[in-house]
Amino acid sequence: MANALKYQWSPDEAIDKLYKKGFMDGTNVGFLQALIDNTIEIEENAFFWQEHFRVEGNEYQIDLADLKKSPAWTVRQIIRRSVPMADAMAPLSDTMQLGGEGGEEKTGSIYQYGIGLFETSMSKEELKARLRELGSDQNLITGFVRGLADLVKAQNSRVSNMAAMTLSRGGQYGNTVNLGTVESPKTTQGASGVAANQSAYIPLANYKTAGTKVWTAADCDIPEQMMKIEYDFKEANYIPDSTPFEWNISWDMMVNVLIKNAAFIKEVNRYLALGAPDKVIIVQNGTSTTDVGSITVDQLIAYSNWELSKVSPIRIVREQQTVQGMGTTYTTVKGWKEGVAVLRPRGFAGVLVHAQVPDVELMRSGEVNKTIDFSLAKIQGFLNVINKVTPNGMLKSYHTDVIGRYATVLNESQYHVCVDTTTADA
Repeated sequence: MANALKYQWSPDEAIDKLYKKGFMDGTNVGFLQALIDNTIEIEENAFFWQEHFRVEGNEYQIDLADLKKSPAWTVRQIIRRSVPMADAMAPLSDTMQLGGEGGEEKTGSIYQYGIGLFETSMSKEELKARLRELGSDQNLITGFVRGLADLVKAQNSRVSNMAAMTLSRGGQYGNTVNLGTVESPKTTQGASGVAANQSAYIPLANYKTAGTKVWTAADCDIPEQMMKIEYDFKEANYIPDSTPFEWNISWDMMVNVLIKNAAFIKEVNRYLALGAPDKVIIVQNGTSTTDVGSITVDQLIAYSNWELSKVSPIRIVREQQTVQGMGTTYTTVKGWKEGVAVLRPRGFAGVLVHAQVPDVELMRSGEVNKTIDFSLAKIQGFLNVINKVTPNGMLKSYHTDVIGRYATVLNESQYHVCVDTTTADA
């Protein structure tokens, strides 16, 4: 963390600067925004989604005259035409015309998500005490920065869960989707009771089964089946074989299925013998070999990036989140759909679209009650930090919230393939 102790104000001055409109000394930048830009650091393990989605530069507008209307994102799926060889033709005759290209649009709503730092603080003294508890050096600014980092991490945890669901379900995500089992269901709806769901939108033909055998079968040749799935998909969609694709595989599937698969062990041994930069020669009973009986995750990843590999490069998906229900009930969930492997074009899978937040826009519009003080800031380009002081009877209440309105959207959806590895081809 940057040195928050350089802000040497009294506790009362610190609270006023954090919760009221004001500028960093000598600048035109709001104090809260400057503090965030200079000091905020968030644990990177919350950022799984950033491996697959980038934040879209434009912010979707909202209709202040109808705040019940949700802003919507739009993705256009292009239907590529077939391109045949040119025909022989007689001079001065008409040519055969190519067919036109079509497309269809997929849309979805951009829902709002929020989390607050404390329950309502009923006085400035209570707020100062809470912030001191967060700061190991009893500095209020340090405590606020740490608390705010936790709020931002919580939002990133939501995006990561959403991203994992979007990737493994063909665009579908939602806080009422069961991420557990039939016997022990789990959702991410939490205590709010608000439902936020998006249906899948990749083409139905992009949902594939495992191949001739389920991948957990002891005699399943997973590399061959992966190679066939990719080859058949590229052929059916007129995609050049050299177009780079990647496989997204969950950590659980990698350690429980792939590195234990006999066909993959054989392939990795081929890589170790022919392509590995560092070889370990095993000498036994006067003979030597590079073959190993078991392989590691790193070896399998290295094999997948080898030019003679049967499969496209593998990217491991490793994510996990915590959901708070009513009171202090916590459950652990994973957004990735169990048993699913994803094949898609290499690189980013899509964008994080984001929209204006009504709370923030109304504050900026000047419609706020004169008895309310507030300070606003932005972080990561799509999250809004709101500090406000509101009346609570004869007293004041202090609030810190981080609110975002966002959705993870596949922009390569027509080339996004979800493979159910637990079901063999019919």
